[in-house]
Amino acid sequence: MSSPPDIETSASRPGQRLLWAALIVATALVVALGWQVGRLRTDQQWLVDRVTQPYVGMYVPRVALQSLDGRARELGQPPGDSQVVFFFTTTCPHCRASLPQLKLAAAQLQAASGGGAELIGVAFASTGQTRRYADEHGLDFPLIAHDDRRTSALFRARKVPSLLVIGRDGRVRYQHVGAINSKQTLQELLRAVRPSPPRAAVQTAVAASAVPR
Repeated sequence: MSSPPDIETSASRPGQRLLWAALIVATALVVALGWQVGRLRTDQQWLVDRVTQPYVGMYVPRVALQSLDGRARELGQPPGDSQVVFFFTTTCPHCRASLPQLKLAAAQLQAASGGGAELIGVAFASTGQTRRYADEHGLDFPLIAHDDRRTSALFRARKVPSLLVIGRDGRVRYQHVGAINSKQTLQELLRAVRPSPPRAAVQTAVAASAVPR
């Protein structure tokens, strides 16, 4: 005589399937939620960086200042094709470590840019401190002593050293935050100051490339 089926075991199988399905769905939801939280954190950091740090393509304002030699200078408005602005302080060790490469850049800037680039140093320090710093380190490019942090905020130069290459259109072509202590950074800077072709020449080149053969 056969024994009756295990009613309790048979009845529990659909419940076990539902339990496993619920666990799988819950696991998928946890994974999706974790991914979403990570994405939100990444987006939040991107927004913070966008507001606090310079970036290529960023517009900068025009700020009229006077350099130590008494000449009027306008940050954000290069007289030629581009303007290289080096923000620093006289007490920053990374700024000091950047000076050898910066002086090399100053020596090669005119040749790389075809004479269309200027280099300006902006020191967040007093005039006396900036003069002594320039004499001590042999800086022969124009320097501006400007201890107004509003300017650093306008150019997103809250961290020093900070280097910007600004084009004639007022946009940032190149930016570097941190010590300038490698040949690669120097080469990137020199590439950024190469004169851009006139718009008419660019349009002609595009039109020529579009002519059917």
